[in-house]
Amino acid sequence: MHNLSVKKAGIFALSIFIAVSLAGCTPGKDGDTEIKAVDAGLTAAPEKEADDSRETETTSSDGMIGPMPQPSSAEADPSGSAAPEGDGQNGEDSISAQADANAGDGALSPPSEGSGGSVFGQEQTSEPVTDERMQSLLSGLAFPSANGSWSAYVCNISGNTEGSINSHRMQAASLIKLYIMGAVYENYDLLTAQYGQDSVDSNLYSMITVSDNDAANTLTSYLGSGDGNAGMSVVNEYCMANGYNDTHMGRLLLHSNEFDDNYTSVMDCGNFLKRVYQGHREGDSVASAQFQLLAAQTRRNKIPAQMPAGVSVANKTGELGDVENDGGIIYNVPNELIIVFMSENLTEVGSAQSTIASLSRQIYDFYNS
Repeated sequence: MHNLSVKKAGIFALSIFIAVSLAGCTPGKDGDTEIKAVDAGLTAAPEKEADDSRETETTSSDGMIGPMPQPSSAEADPSGSAAPEGDGQNGEDSISAQADANAGDGALSPPSEGSGGSVFGQEQTSEPVTDERMQSLLSGLAFPSANGSWSAYVCNISGNTEGSINSHRMQAASLIKLYIMGAVYENYDLLTAQYGQDSVDSNLYSMITVSDNDAANTLTSYLGSGDGNAGMSVVNEYCMANGYNDTHMGRLLLHSNEFDDNYTSVMDCGNFLKRVYQGHREGDSVASAQFQLLAAQTRRNKIPAQMPAGVSVANKTGELGDVENDGGIIYNVPNELIIVFMSENLTEVGSAQSTIASLSRQIYDFYNS
């Protein structure tokens, strides 16, 4: 890797280093901005635009996800001593991050051990590239200087480059549901045989499209054969096996964070979304089912909020009282993108949502204007 110090534009001065590698979405050194080549040959996926209104059903060609009723409530009552979780607009109380998550803001976790190949699991053959456009884009993202800690990830799929700012372990909020979904699909046949396909599919739909916490806990319990703690271990094993080294599930949704919490990073989320995108493009039935769930997302107040009419976004949000996260695939556009934002220790939650929306539009315009 070759580091190039660049000065961040706007109201937030951020020192970032541009790192170049052959392949793999591996976190870099502390405070790095990473720019790397990824596999070539990706084109726009012909998908129907996801409606911003509430969806009542979603289908896939493989039949794994069938028509499912919309739940009556997306989020549980945040009152009480339990740590709240969710993406609703209920003003959830904040969860204080553990000391190791907040120490040294901007630090990146160690690189993944299995990062030698392409981010899409194919052998990387391209030479390292210095993407000056990505460098320019990331340098120009103006995060608020007085509203929490921020990190961001961008993948220009069509241009075969990706980069991140301050990717490190942060509070996942409901982004942890991405990995619950991944673990469920990895064990789909076993779970549907034990609990029934309708139950598994219905809970998947509710967990992703309206961020239902009870559905997330039910699926986690399914993964542990009725034991939530055992189910969390299955999720963590899934994350380790797939190289999501910054991701950890330490509590059920809405449960106390006294002893542990849920964490991920923009890099891990970006890697997850890229695998979903690529698998969907290649006709993989599991990836297509995951893609369709994300495309049926009803939470549209962040990354999708300021996108032009006709632009499709498949995304998953995450919120706590002082956390605003969102990760999405922008598709059916000339230059398809993956964008992930994470923020914590916020003092202005509404302003943070607007920041994510406006910066997402800035990234979209940069590659599609």
